[in-house]
Amino acid sequence: MEALSPAMAREFFDWAVLVDPPPAPEWGFFMEWLSGGRQGSLEYLERTASRRRSISDGYPGYRTLVLALLPYDPGAFGPAPAQGGLEIARYAVGEDYHVRFEKAFGRILSEISPLFPPGEKPLVKPDHGSILEKSYAQMAGLGKMGKNTLLLHPRLGSWFTIGSLLLKTPLLEKTLPSSDRDPCGPCSRCLDACPTNAFEAPHLLDARRCLSYLTIERPGDDGAGLRKSHGGGWLFGCDLCQEVCPHNADRLPGSPVDGISRFLSVEDPTESDMRAFRKTHGALSRVPVHRLLERVREAAMSEKGASAPEHGEKRSSPI
Repeated sequence: MEALSPAMAREFFDWAVLVDPPPAPEWGFFMEWLSGGRQGSLEYLERTASRRRSISDGYPGYRTLVLALLPYDPGAFGPAPAQGGLEIARYAVGEDYHVRFEKAFGRILSEISPLFPPGEKPLVKPDHGSILEKSYAQMAGLGKMGKNTLLLHPRLGSWFTIGSLLLKTPLLEKTLPSSDRDPCGPCSRCLDACPTNAFEAPHLLDARRCLSYLTIERPGDDGAGLRKSHGGGWLFGCDLCQEVCPHNADRLPGSPVDGISRFLSVEDPTESDMRAFRKTHGALSRVPVHRLLERVREAAMSEKGASAPEHGEKRSSPI
């Protein structure tokens, strides 16, 4: 379908198409990872594990997998304010990337849908489907997996998110040249930079120790107090393993945008302040306002060397 190429090129930095792809190469490793309990209480990963083996297992009848890369919002690379403040992971800056993918794929589908045969039912999966996206993206030549488990693109480094479009109609494949060269070599900067020692080994992350898991996915699972003792100034997620990666040093996608910052510079934010901050950065909607405010208080007390209040104390609105 010739119409797909120009439409994808307008919307995405890079993209690829796989048709009737084989099982994801990393599926066996994924199953071993699950068997070690490293997913913590992310039960949905276990529940959908068998569906992630292949596209045909997860989405019977679908033959084409379109993979697309969206660079982080340029505002993610602005400098820290002079007064400091808590920070959020760069992927979360600006409009929620799930929404960005849905809009972009929506525009593409409005253009090419008339060309589909009857019965086509496109599925847009912006990082929330039963698909091992990084494994298939590597297969398609969009990058190589780094030791920090992130895909490394030759021009973007790891400063991007991956989204997928599934189609029943078989299209022409579009893949990129790839090599067997290890993108990391002897470098271990990402592993050494992790403040909670979440990496058991290269390519092996224990989510239960990761600040992204402890500030976003399951804040209540911090029985070891890792977030309190090693969370530093991170409010939502963590970028340390990306910041030190040599592949990211000269690959900042765009210039900082005036008026948008990933730093919460309000020293003692009110519920209204947090709602406004969360509205600016859509991905923060995954965490309730009261949880974000608790994290602010926890970080402030950790900085002062005091103990943070127990979960549930001095809680604001549960919304």
